[in-house]
Amino acid sequence: MMSPASVYRIFRRADGDAPSVRLVVIVMVIAAMLITAICVIRVTRQHEVLRLGLQLSKASERVRTLREVRRQLELEHATLTSPDRIRGLAMQLGMEPVAPDSIRIVMPRAGTGKVAAR
Repeated sequence: MMSPASVYRIFRRADGDAPSVRLVVIVMVIAAMLITAICVIRVTRQHEVLRLGLQLSKASERVRTLREVRRQLELEHATLTSPDRIRGLAMQLGMEPVAPDSIRIVMPRAGTGKVAAR
């Protein structure tokens, strides 16, 4: 019976003995390991890109929601601080308009923190 090495033409030498395939196997294993490592690194980076994209999408949605809430709050603030609304509430509470000559501006005294009337 023929040995397996003698069957394959690539392993035959002119003088009859087949060369050792150990070096070829080692090189192929190292090449496979390098290709696997490169693929793992690429998949890891792609996963990181997708994860960051998802975070960015969520943050953008949060910003959009917060801007909408802010717009609603500014509208509510403008409505609640409307002079006509405040005047109507004051009238309901029994307040009356004051004559301009009876208005006094109160300024703080310099250095004392106390209020002085002008």
